[in-house]
Amino acid sequence: MNASTLLTNLMAYSFQAALLVGIGTVVLLVLRIRHPKALLLYWQMLLGACLLLPALQPWKEPIDPGFLIPPDRTARVEAALGSVSPVGDRFPAAKLLAFALAVGGGLRGLWLILGLLRLNQYRRQAQLLNPPPLSVEEMQAKVGIVAQVYLSVELDSPVTFGLQRPAVLFPFGFLEMQPATQKAIACHELWHIRRKDWIFTLLEGFLATPFWFHPAVWWLLDRIRLCREQVVDQLVLKTIQERKLYLDALLETALARRQPKFTLAPLFLSRHHLTQRVASILREVSMSKTRLTVSLAVASFAVFLTGVAGVKMFPLESAGAPETQSTQAKPPGSASQGILVVAPGVLAENLVQKVKPIYPPEAKQRGMQGEVLLEVSISATGDVENIRVTKGHPVLVLPAIVAVKQWKYRPYLVKGVAVPVMSTVPVNFTLTDSGGGPGEKTESPLIRLNSDAMAANVIYRVDPVYPLEAKQKAVEGEVVFEVTINEQGEVSDVQVLSGNAMLVSAAYEAVRQWRYTPVLLNGDPIRAKSTLTIRFTLEKSRTSASEVPQNANPKIREFQIVPSDLTPEQHARRLAYADERFATSDRPGSQTDRGRVYLAWGPPDQIESHPESTPPFEDWRYWNRSEKPDQGHFDLRFVGEDYKLVHRTSPAQ
Repeated sequence: MNASTLLTNLMAYSFQAALLVGIGTVVLLVLRIRHPKALLLYWQMLLGACLLLPALQPWKEPIDPGFLIPPDRTARVEAALGSVSPVGDRFPAAKLLAFALAVGGGLRGLWLILGLLRLNQYRRQAQLLNPPPLSVEEMQAKVGIVAQVYLSVELDSPVTFGLQRPAVLFPFGFLEMQPATQKAIACHELWHIRRKDWIFTLLEGFLATPFWFHPAVWWLLDRIRLCREQVVDQLVLKTIQERKLYLDALLETALARRQPKFTLAPLFLSRHHLTQRVASILREVSMSKTRLTVSLAVASFAVFLTGVAGVKMFPLESAGAPETQSTQAKPPGSASQGILVVAPGVLAENLVQKVKPIYPPEAKQRGMQGEVLLEVSISATGDVENIRVTKGHPVLVLPAIVAVKQWKYRPYLVKGVAVPVMSTVPVNFTLTDSGGGPGEKTESPLIRLNSDAMAANVIYRVDPVYPLEAKQKAVEGEVVFEVTINEQGEVSDVQVLSGNAMLVSAAYEAVRQWRYTPVLLNGDPIRAKSTLTIRFTLEKSRTSASEVPQNANPKIREFQIVPSDLTPEQHARRLAYADERFATSDRPGSQTDRGRVYLAWGPPDQIESHPESTPPFEDWRYWNRSEKPDQGHFDLRFVGEDYKLVHRTSPAQ
């Protein structure tokens, strides 16, 4: 497992542990479990769950054998390998961070070992009390445990440690205390020995060493230590039956303590736990056995569900791809450390011979598309030597490898010397509309045009037929579509955005037959998307359905009806003339007011142009443009440098 994978897994595991501890704490607060012994068991169970997480989850393989993309889309995933760097230093930041974490864990382990050595040093320098004071002998008889008792000038709080030969180190002022206080303190330490708490403290310290950086783990350990002390406090109270006396002993020890010393052993008093321990002693905690059992069961189930969710949200990765994924196995001790890694784009610029892969028949039949990512080694002569699969569907991997092995590159030069390099090569498999083979280009870009720009590209349109039911019910309104045209100018997709249900079908059937001039980007046809509004209007003598560009001049909307008998060739000629004759500095002629009128109604019957006037203007007159004599004549005036339509007159007005 390399440094990058190790660091990724450590981060994922840290998130899992943080989620488990966080949710576990919230559940505990909701259930209001306050019994010290139950709390200790719960926190220890939570720590065990955190430590067992890596062994209880499926590891995510770096190669996804189920890499399958639906036929209507493709994906491209590239590894950003940087510009030029040695393979052995491909992830320097990850290695440095992994090194820092390892050093921190090592220092923490060393600190624990030094704590053990210091305990032994304290015992060697301490004075053995043989026989121990009568108060200690009395507590030994009540607790049922015998331990060696020492006095130490180095300590200001009692310390208990040892498994086979347990020892209690009291501070030198212990003998000056009242006998009742001596009994309370000795009873506390002897209960720690009887419960073998020291060995649990030792194990918890070393098990948490790899997670020295994780605040959730440290907080969990702190909860365990607090609950362990609270459990012992309850045992002491049952033994000596003196609550006030025991509290006085805690407070007296707290006042006598100076700077705390690090020892890998349970201390009689940890100052930041004092308030909580005192509150626990003063408060009688009563929970029925049934409620306690149910609460712990519910909390455990919640922790289990959280663990399942955590390993799915933050999965760990396995060590890497199996050796069989490489076309050539690298022999041990090979000189791969001298190969430079270049970015995929840099390598692609040096490609001089490319062989397209053969699309597997099985992949065609199953409609499989996708991309195979290969990590390739290029020799100093430009030949492809080693290939390792990074990602790809197994059906597509073999033809991709066969093709890439035949590729040829220009030698990569460093200071004028050809050197071997390594990079990532994507091989894309795409099914064409006709079911053809793989293409090296993905589907053309898709851009969004405003409705005016899209309307200017129409070369053939079919007017919708006004639905009979809508006529009978006098239904009028607009139908708004989102229309996508392909590289050939055909309507490839129509999505309804709004409109009356009685009008949608007729508008849809018409718009599907429209044809557009292909939209070009850098000279290449591309797909385009825009909104299209079809208006259905009932009049006294006729009905009409027309396209309404969203951003069109309101005065222009009356002239957007293109005669149904206009052929595509006639519309194309009008479009070409409008673009040539009425173009301005910022838009093609077909998108100006004059161009729109010309596209809709053709050449006017009379034009009066006044370019020298201030501002310049033109008057257009159309005659006999309607079956009704009083509605077929109208005059239009275009004013200004861009000749905006500002006025219309007709005998009908």
